[in-house]
Amino acid sequence: MTSYSKLNDRSYGNTGTPITMDMGGWNIFYMRDGIEQRSFLKEGTLLNTVAVFNSLDRTSGFDTPLRIERLDIFGNHTDTWTMDGRYSVPCHVISKSRTRGNSRRRHNRSRATTAYMRRYK
Repeated sequence: MTSYSKLNDRSYGNTGTPITMDMGGWNIFYMRDGIEQRSFLKEGTLLNTVAVFNSLDRTSGFDTPLRIERLDIFGNHTDTWTMDGRYSVPCHVISKSRTRGNSRRRHNRSRATTAYMRRYK
């Protein structure tokens, strides 16, 4: 049996990646006193990010529309959400990722169909 200390020689967070690994972050753009401002937060999910944003002293106490941008581990902008107010539902606006879902499965299915058609023509 492996000892407890041997199992935990790496620290893992709740995402399954090492705690020391940078997982990117979130830019939140908002208006305060007529000036557009930005807040950068490093949270795991969009809703956790909004919850932390709403609880900070410097970003609470006023109602504003929000634009939230997700940044990956390299600092690339991947997705954008908007919210009409700080407690409204996030609306996904832009996705800069190339594909959604399993593109390999779609590719293999079309390739298999083409091979089948060639064989039985």
